[in-house]
Amino acid sequence: MYARIVKLTFMNDFSKEAASSLLVELGKTKGFAAGMLFRLSVDISDTQRYSMTIWPDKTSEEKSWKLFGEGVLKKLKETGARVEISRGPINEMHFSKDLDLNNFYIN
Repeated sequence: MYARIVKLTFMNDFSKEAASSLLVELGKTKGFAAGMLFRLSVDISDTQRYSMTIWPDKTSEEKSWKLFGEGVLKKLKETGARVEISRGPINEMHFSKDLDLNNFYIN
């Protein structure tokens, strides 16, 4: 599995909420259609959000990034948002051992 983690820092809470709505919709309509396995977003303040997506492999993640991720990133930066992206393979044993999703509500 392969992860993409995006830290977004917005100018204000309004721009964060507007962008978050767009990102949720993109995940539902394009992300899962492109092979995304899992998506989790966490608000860490009024102006910051982390978003993690899990893909079957690096190729799937890269393909989705080319299809729609790059365009969204450009639009986010135009709003004044700061974007930090980390990517990499997930050690499946570490992931499954330390993260129990049974207690999470995921919509």
